[in-house]
Parts: sequence; C-alpha cells; structure tokens
Amino acid sequence: MEEIQPLDQKTIEEVKKRLVKAYNPREIYILEPRSEDTIDVGILVVVDEAGLQNRYALMAQGHHALVGVDIAKSILVYTPEEFEAYSKDRYTMSYAIKHYGKQIYARA
Repeated sequence: MEEIQPLDQKTIEEVKKRLVKAYNPREIYILEPRSEDTIDVGILVVVDEAGLQNRYALMAQGHHALVGVDIAKSILVYTPEEFEAYSKDRYTMSYAIKHYGKQIYARA
C-alpha cells in the first residue's frame, strides 16, 4: 500500500489563496486523508450566506477555483450556523473536519 503523504505548505497556501478569492469566506478548513481508504482532501468553506438553491453552484465555484491544483478534493460550503449544526453529527464530513481537520484561514 502507498503511504499517505501530507499536503505540502505551498499547496495549502495555493488552495487558501484561490478559495479566499473565490468566496471571501469567514473560514476555511482542510482535512487531509487519514488512510488509504480515503483519497480526497476534505475542504469546508464557511461563508456568510449559502442558500440551498445555489449550494451546488457554490461547491462548483470552489472546484473551478482549484482547477490546476493537483489534489483530489471534496468541497462543502456552509454558513456558520450550518457548520455548527452539521458538525455535531459524528457521521458527517463536517464532524470529521471540525474534530480532525485544521483551520487554514479565518477572516480578520
């Protein structure tokens, strides 16, 4: 089995720079794969507003912003209230990101 390699700081900074430009978010969290069973990097972006009708457009916006960054990724976009609510369910990616991921950006 291939060993899971952590993301290098340059890649993390590029992800952060592009997502800040795309969303002007409150926060960005990242969760690196923890086993060979999971290859995607989990990215959660906390924004001021995210209506259900445009949720997929918001996630697609993040994928578009990261074109050319060579990582497999899953992107979630939530409001602070949604992130807080979803992160209480231990079976969600939000829970894993809150408890095992790291914050890479917070708006001043």
